[in-house]
Amino acid sequence: MAAGTQEKHAEIQQKTDVAVGDSAAYASEEASDMMKLNAKGVDEAGAFADAHGIVVDPETNKRILRKIDFRLMPIMCGLYLLQYLDKVTLSYAAVMGIRTDTGMNNSDYSWAGSIFYLGYLVFSYPHNRLMQILPIAKYMSVMVLIWGAVLCLTALVHDVAGMMATRFFLGAGEGSITAGFVLITSQWYTIAEQPFRTGIWFTFNGMAQIVGGAIAFGVSRGLEQHPIGVASWKFLFIIVGAATFLYGILMWFFLPDSPLSAKWLNDEEKHIVVERIRGNQQGIGSKIFKWYQVREAFTDFRTYLNFLCIVAINIPNGGITVFFTLMITSYGFSSQQSFLLSMPAGCMQLIIGWGFPYLASRTGKRSLMAIICMLLSLFGIGLMTGLARNDPLNARVGQLFAYYLMIACPATALIIILSTVSSNAAGYTKKTTVNAIVLIGYCVGFLIGPQTFRDPPYYYNGKYVIIAMYFIGLSCFIAMYLLNKRENARRDKAWEDAGCPTQPAGQEFMDLTDHENSYFRYAT
Repeated sequence: MAAGTQEKHAEIQQKTDVAVGDSAAYASEEASDMMKLNAKGVDEAGAFADAHGIVVDPETNKRILRKIDFRLMPIMCGLYLLQYLDKVTLSYAAVMGIRTDTGMNNSDYSWAGSIFYLGYLVFSYPHNRLMQILPIAKYMSVMVLIWGAVLCLTALVHDVAGMMATRFFLGAGEGSITAGFVLITSQWYTIAEQPFRTGIWFTFNGMAQIVGGAIAFGVSRGLEQHPIGVASWKFLFIIVGAATFLYGILMWFFLPDSPLSAKWLNDEEKHIVVERIRGNQQGIGSKIFKWYQVREAFTDFRTYLNFLCIVAINIPNGGITVFFTLMITSYGFSSQQSFLLSMPAGCMQLIIGWGFPYLASRTGKRSLMAIICMLLSLFGIGLMTGLARNDPLNARVGQLFAYYLMIACPATALIIILSTVSSNAAGYTKKTTVNAIVLIGYCVGFLIGPQTFRDPPYYYNGKYVIIAMYFIGLSCFIAMYLLNKRENARRDKAWEDAGCPTQPAGQEFMDLTDHENSYFRYAT
């Protein structure tokens, strides 16, 4: 957007006071002026859709939704399974001899877990910025190819320095996936549909634990009985890395960059897809970078609540992801048993990770579902810590159950945070900025997490940190609910005081932020 246009845009914004919900914001003449000035920065859907909308009957809506689900969800779920499997392959390798073969001590191993997220952190904002400019699916496909190759090369590592380097670049490549999927979900699904769909693809973390445990067990047992001269952990990295690389090739051809470029939709269906998301007040994305939206992202208190919440949840997740096999073996199980016993955690994550987001989508009560998940998480860590203090070996069944809760419930709360970013940050530059900030928080949590697990074999200090973090996460969800509920009520009152005017035609596709657009309502 040109500087003069931005100044005029700011002048109109000041007059109409859209951000604070003044009744003048609903004046049709000034809204029309704003639409004309935003013409160059309009969302892609704005140039494609009928400004006045079309009628989509319920049966057609269901048919198109099924078609979207059938085409997108398998690809997204498969990739999310692989990215988590690639991430936790280090944990399986930990009990296959990688620490001895590379000369890693307990501190080195903790840093091998953390440095992955340093790479993730460094590239979080560049990924979001580049996905706004470039075709998002093609960009993600290239990243998948890169990190698949890096994972294969990990089999050649023979010292600590090599392990740190490969883990850094693995995190750098994988950093694009969650960010990209948040943007894709907002492009294709309504606000009501987003929590459950986010839950579907995100919970394939859990499926990765099921698949990963089976692969690790098979590789370990197979090479033990039929040795081929290659360490089992090296063979594991090669298998998983090659599968990832091949998946990146498939993604290039089958994942569309937006609803407007999907070859499996005809022109009529594309209009219906765009019409379905009209009520989101967000469109599908603008290629124009807008600095004022960046500033708004950094001055929005919700950004910092989301950041703090995701850091608090992911400090425990970071430690558990790297140390879960070592935690299970500390209960008296063998390394091969630890592979199998990690698999029910994946089943628990699928059940809880689909159930609570589904309820959030049906009831509209996202914060309530997240609060329940955090309470269950606190119960899990309280149970694990208490049992470990009293009789860690004889109480191992109870500790396993607590571990399964701690894998599933915080991950479900994380799903709700990601779907909230998808729904509540409007304006495409603002959305990508908030997305990057939240994922930086994701990295910070995972970077810190492994450093809290430094007192083997029972890791009591790490468990006390987890309790504190879960309380912080719970407080953030409560604060977010109260903030959004109050703001929605204020906007409703301003709209009623203005005489309940109709939204200007096409304004929902003008790439306005949630602060600019008085017709926007926050998902609570």
